Amino acid sequence: MTIKRTWLIASVSLISLSAHAASYTLNMSTVLAPNNPLTKGLYYFKKQVESASHGDIKINVFPSGSLGGTGDLIEQARAGSNVSMMADPSRLQNYVNDFGVLASPYIFDSLKQAQKYYRSDAFKKLEAKLQKKGGLDILSANWFQGTRMLITKKPVSTPADVKGMRIRAADSKIGIKTVEVLGGTATPMPWNEVYTALQQKVIDGVEVHPAAFYDSKLYEVAKYIQPTDHAYLMTYLVVGDHWLKSLPEKYQKLLKEKAFDAGNLVTNEIIKNEKHYIQESVKHGMIFHPVDVNKFKENSKGLFKELGLESEYKKVEASLK
Repeated sequence: MTIKRTWLIASVSLISLSAHAASYTLNMSTVLAPNNPLTKGLYYFKKQVESASHGDIKINVFPSGSLGGTGDLIEQARAGSNVSMMADPSRLQNYVNDFGVLASPYIFDSLKQAQKYYRSDAFKKLEAKLQKKGGLDILSANWFQGTRMLITKKPVSTPADVKGMRIRAADSKIGIKTVEVLGGTATPMPWNEVYTALQQKVIDGVEVHPAAFYDSKLYEVAKYIQPTDHAYLMTYLVVGDHWLKSLPEKYQKLLKEKAFDAGNLVTNEIIKNEKHYIQESVKHGMIFHPVDVNKFKENSKGLFKELGLESEYKKVEASLK
């Protein structure tokens, strides 16, 4: 009787475990540190999705680039792997060139402008192009990274001051062009190598948003914060189209809804704390050094024509009217 009872308990336990085993798993990656608001947003997304799906979807979060580089993960997603990554438009330009306009310096004058565009039909059409040509789906595009600034070892006020300085750039066409607009020499490298590169003087600076330079402790290896405000950049939560379509429609909808909710949460957190990140960095020894923003804006003229993005730029302009 004892043996039968033991087998019965074991059988019930196995059935219970089977009933709660996830049918789908998504591995999510970001190059950002665990304490970054965007990373925290991923953990919030994980909690909401797993709860709403009653554990049928399991989300694993990998911060600090621990799952691999963004470029490699995008290719894995396109091949059908169950991976997701945070990717800004400069990354997606490699698959649909028109995305480059959204990562261009001084494309938007404010966060409010950027948010208006991302609600437009123009962006919906761009998403459809990415799905068709790139094999990628954007779960949500409302994750505000922050206002991008120029962090350097020595003070600069105009693009002329940046000339000859090696500035870290995202490894993309528009990432390199952005550094050139700021006046520097682009040095592409993964984000998780920036701290050491600054420390060893391989680079002289980086263009980045306050949450990232604070959480990565760049105040230990750089001195000046220049508010060039050259981008109000959104980042996207991206998955492969093949993997997404393998899920039931209700789960596809669920992922997009929860991703959008998490994006709003992150954006509000960034807006609330952006000044705090700057103030804390100053407390650690950095200097907030104002610049002539108009000089930097002037340096961006002609960029869209040079990159073949004039047509998409006009669509962005039209969506803001």
